[in-house]
Amino acid sequence: MKKQLISTLIATTLMTSVIAPVAQANTVEPADDAYKVGHEEQLIGMGSGAAFGALVAGPAGVVVGGIIGGIIGTTVGQEDYIKAQDEEMQEIASRNAELERISHRYNQAQIEIARLQQQAIQQDRMMEEQRQIDLALEMNVHFRTGSASIEPHFQSQLDELAEMMKQAPEVKWELAGFADRRGSSEKNMALSQRRVDAVRNYLEQHGIDANQIVVAAYGDQAPLKAEQNFEGDFFDRRVTLRSSQSSVQTANTH
Repeated sequence: MKKQLISTLIATTLMTSVIAPVAQANTVEPADDAYKVGHEEQLIGMGSGAAFGALVAGPAGVVVGGIIGGIIGTTVGQEDYIKAQDEEMQEIASRNAELERISHRYNQAQIEIARLQQQAIQQDRMMEEQRQIDLALEMNVHFRTGSASIEPHFQSQLDELAEMMKQAPEVKWELAGFADRRGSSEKNMALSQRRVDAVRNYLEQHGIDANQIVVAAYGDQAPLKAEQNFEGDFFDRRVTLRSSQSSVQTANTH
């Protein structure tokens, strides 16, 4: 009995000598602050498995139990990490959808205001044919991160806008493209150009004269707010459409 106990203690000591350097090595903070998934759970599993193995199978059980416990601990740690990442991604997707709904309602209100203004202008035309038209409309088309694709609900709003633009061909429109501040300024400038080109091409494909549109790209140089956060980045990823009676002169125009 004493020999078995002594052997068990020796095996446990050997197992600890294997675990200790690993634990000590991992206490040094990595240069990139990367999280070692399942590391703590692995050490706990190895310790628990070694103790259990010692009780059940003596010295040999220490090593076997430690290895099995380490594997189980690592698996548990990885599952917890993946679950946390999934929950974070779901939260971001939910917030992005809510911001899109807010932007959609805002654009709908702007279109309705412009429609009422246009009706009033058409009534005035009956009394004064030389009256100039200014719809005074400004609306935004927002984009997903790194994308220049127009979302379906913004396409439907551009369809409505195109019909009003056809009824007032003398009104010029400025289209300004923007990007959020993530990534390099060079890439953001190119991305904002692709976004404004996408909106212009969409309008021209729906019957709008190219001479009625002037486009400009500003990249990440004109954020709506000084503080950068999730909501600010969402509203910075946009193309702004603004009506104008005068000739529009902007940077990077085409």
